[in-house]
Amino acid sequence: MTSPSPAETPIPFVTVTNWVRAANLCGIDIGRIFQEEGIDTSNLHPETAVILRVTMQRVMQRCVEETHAVDRGQYFPIVLGETFAFEYMSDVETFITTSPTLREAARSLEWIPPLLNPYMQFTLAEHGDEARMAVSFNHPEATAANTRHFTEGVFASLHKFTRMLLGGQQLFGRITFQHPRDQDSVACEAFFQSPVAYSEPVSAMWFDRALLDLPLRGGFPLLHEQAAQRVVQKVAERAEQQQHDAAPDTSGHTLVDQIERALAHKPRLLGLGLEALAEELNVHARTLQRRLRDLGESHSGILGRVRYRLSREWLQDPTQSIEDISDRLGFSDRRSFTQAFTRWSGTTPSQYRRDSAPAP
Repeated sequence: MTSPSPAETPIPFVTVTNWVRAANLCGIDIGRIFQEEGIDTSNLHPETAVILRVTMQRVMQRCVEETHAVDRGQYFPIVLGETFAFEYMSDVETFITTSPTLREAARSLEWIPPLLNPYMQFTLAEHGDEARMAVSFNHPEATAANTRHFTEGVFASLHKFTRMLLGGQQLFGRITFQHPRDQDSVACEAFFQSPVAYSEPVSAMWFDRALLDLPLRGGFPLLHEQAAQRVVQKVAERAEQQQHDAAPDTSGHTLVDQIERALAHKPRLLGLGLEALAEELNVHARTLQRRLRDLGESHSGILGRVRYRLSREWLQDPTQSIEDISDRLGFSDRRSFTQAFTRWSGTTPSQYRRDSAPAP
């Protein structure tokens, strides 16, 4: 049962092009995977697309499994991490590549999560002669097992960018993972070419502490400072916008409340798309998408919740046919409505109507 729920908070899908690129390299059809997992492929622009965390986990698992099935000797999380690029976060990349030291470049680890994945957290710590870059995922359902592929992908990206900063030199001397060793660990060990330990207290990449302050050849103070100012401003603007959108308007309703009320009061908007909804709210469509993304919401997620609520209400009215309900909810046909309702509730509209009917 996967009824739409506010608890399933979407995250920015700014990395969608990286997923597509990695899938192509692994010989798998990610467009089909997206569609089968219910992702709206007609609205996947990296600057505005969002994805549910649980959906991203399913997509990752399927990509891992299908890459295994293709049997090219590749491991999807490593390919994803290796092909990662800051295509829509160019100021972050400029900041990193113009840093005078690794310690300075590591400041970006504070900015990447709010721009990329708010559940992700980086920590840089120093222990004696060693330093470590650790990654964790902060949500109630996070475990070493269901976040391991994302951790491996992040480590592959860190490996790529630190080698670039050091002119091809390997930074990390050892790696620790919280998950136990399994058949996929061989691919990680072959890629990182460093000692790897499993079932450890923290997932981290460890290196010589002295390297943190080693001068980097790519240091460019003016570009570096300009990029830092722009990134800090962008992170602050996003946080401010999130607070603004989460606050009630003059009538006491948040942005999400306003959208849900508009859709419920004017059901015709359910089938007219984002443009019509934005016009109803008197905002530009791209502005609405961005504001929803900053709140961890999406048009499709809100649409699903409102459709589910209205469908249950209308199915209890025997004067409304299921075909009429399907049409009023903006579905192309009854079959599409039945599939969606079954996904939300675990039962068909007809069965729900029978079960909800008052006893004779």
